[in-house]
Amino acid sequence: MTHVPLPPLDAENAAHPCAEPQPRSRTRPKLGHYTIHDVAALAGVSSVTASRYFNAPHKVSQKLRERIDAVIAQTGYAPNQIARRLASTHGGPVGAIMQNVSSPTFAQMVRGMTDALEAQGLQLLLANTEYSVDTESRAIRAFVGWHPSGLILTRGDHSPAIDSLLQTLQIPIVEAWEILEGRPYHQVGFSQHDVGLMLAEHFLQQGARRVRFAMAQGAHGTQDTRAERRAQGYSQAMQQAGLSSDIVRVAADDDYAAGLAHATRLAQESAEQRPDAVIFAHDHLALTALLRAPTLGLSIPRDCAIAGFGDVPLASIVEPGLTTVRTQPYKIGEQAAATLVAAMQNAAGELTAPTVHHVPCELVVRNSSRLRA
Repeated sequence: MTHVPLPPLDAENAAHPCAEPQPRSRTRPKLGHYTIHDVAALAGVSSVTASRYFNAPHKVSQKLRERIDAVIAQTGYAPNQIARRLASTHGGPVGAIMQNVSSPTFAQMVRGMTDALEAQGLQLLLANTEYSVDTESRAIRAFVGWHPSGLILTRGDHSPAIDSLLQTLQIPIVEAWEILEGRPYHQVGFSQHDVGLMLAEHFLQQGARRVRFAMAQGAHGTQDTRAERRAQGYSQAMQQAGLSSDIVRVAADDDYAAGLAHATRLAQESAEQRPDAVIFAHDHLALTALLRAPTLGLSIPRDCAIAGFGDVPLASIVEPGLTTVRTQPYKIGEQAAATLVAAMQNAAGELTAPTVHHVPCELVVRNSSRLRA
């Protein structure tokens, strides 16, 4: 790496005290800190090129990037993010608020968003809410304080106060993961209701008459509202078939404890009471029940067929393989970011009309859901 001589941080005019003061050099650090203009002068490029290096590096030649790299390495310069945001409506960070970043599914979604945003020179700021509306509210307010270029939210059922706040913001907003009717923002994802309908119909078409929907209720009464909407789709399918719904919720500290509680309940029910099939709200519940079933005296699917949601890697490895619904989290994240960028680049400088991008799900049928005659 080429060494670029730097001016001393504490040097003052070396002229005689009585000499006429000289104008401050543009390359001099101000208050002990280097500016973007200092970096540009030291690298021998224009300030516009130096700014483009941070905002759109793909538009700067390799040779110039190396020169700017060398100056940054020696000065430790980092752009002032607040100043950048105030100077431009297109270069600020993008805030994304996730419901559960520890989930492999949402991790894939984050990767899709990150890849798409980094290609545009945009930085992603991430917050996790663990399905809490209150936590989401605090995260949104914190992000708004940073004047983001846009927001990606992974729920469409915010608190009334947050809904009001979002409608005052003059920035693009994308609600990703779920499609809901009547939302005023861009949406990318799929219908949770339709997923529940699809899973119920899978069992009903095999002749099942007693089908249960098994859910977990988290600490402090928190609920996965998406699973609730899948349960609504299941209920609609049961009603259309002239059958009663059977939605069971258990309170537990984590998904695995909830899955065990559901499996234990199944084992304690008589063959006449036990459902023909159980739709678990997601794969972690279903896999826990499937793996624990043999020790409880249950045979899956002979005694009870089961299905989940999410298609985690273990679903195809266990025996019997778990029937589930496969989503496309990376594609949803990528499309959400692309939708946001397109709205940010709107030539008219105005908010664009809400768009809806459907990313379909796939029912993956394995042996766990095959009812026996």
